[in-house]
Amino acid sequence: MKQRLLLTFLTLILTAGAWADTQQRLIVWMKNGQKVYFDLSEEPETTFENGKLAIKTTKTTVYYQLENVLRYTYDGDIIDVDGMQLRPGEIRFMQGKDQMAFDGLADGTVLEIYSLDGMKLGTMQAKGGERTTISFTNRPAGTYIVKVGEASYKFLKK
Repeated sequence: MKQRLLLTFLTLILTAGAWADTQQRLIVWMKNGQKVYFDLSEEPETTFENGKLAIKTTKTTVYYQLENVLRYTYDGDIIDVDGMQLRPGEIRFMQGKDQMAFDGLADGTVLEIYSLDGMKLGTMQAKGGERTTISFTNRPAGTYIVKVGEASYKFLKK
């Protein structure tokens, strides 16, 4: 599942590079407000290793404790959503302790929530132009799969 998430993210980055007229950067947003930038020409590769976000570029490898990372995105985009920018067709997701939020979903995009054993737990539809939030507050600790269109995301509730 981590490989699918990594592949989805890398596909978004590579697609964004094709659209860009300006320099593109991967941004790691830290919970303390700090932002760390990586030039996409350095071909950053993101993986998860032992509770850390690993970013490997052509020049270096950097590790961040996941508990300190709010999200990671890229810039050079053209549509503003709550102070963040998205390209048309770009989907951005954020993950908190008990929720996932998606920006950039087309109107009517179906989101499905599954337990790890494949049981469907719920379905919702995105409203175009609005942030779509899935709450796991009333669900027990565990791993969940969220299917958004053709992409799948894993959510771990502790």
